[in-house]
Amino acid sequence: MSSIKHVINALNGINKKGKLLSKEDVILILEATKEVSIHKKIINSLIFLFTTINKNSHLKKLTNREQQILYLIGNGLKTSEIAIQLKRSSSTIETHRKNIRKKLNLVGKGKLIEYAILNNLQQNKL
Repeated sequence: MSSIKHVINALNGINKKGKLLSKEDVILILEATKEVSIHKKIINSLIFLFTTINKNSHLKKLTNREQQILYLIGNGLKTSEIAIQLKRSSSTIETHRKNIRKKLNLVGKGKLIEYAILNNLQQNKL
């Protein structure tokens, strides 16, 4: 049996016993399997897919306007620039920024831009 099938069977066995692995555990297992497998490209693809699945599910917590503002932040716009573009006051945008940070458990203003970039939200998806 190939190493990929061993990993899949092991993961299925754990799941059937009612135990759940964290995303980090699965990535570690895949990374370790990659080291001994001849199917490195396939495992790299699995790792990529696993790390991107549900990556942006946290965005469902945000309103459409908050998502829009987060994308604009990711594009490097400042509060005043976002306010002008969306025809809102700067204080309204600041309130949205505060609410986004709260919903995403981010501490500090700089974390919004960091979060947007790390989650590939810097592209203009409006």
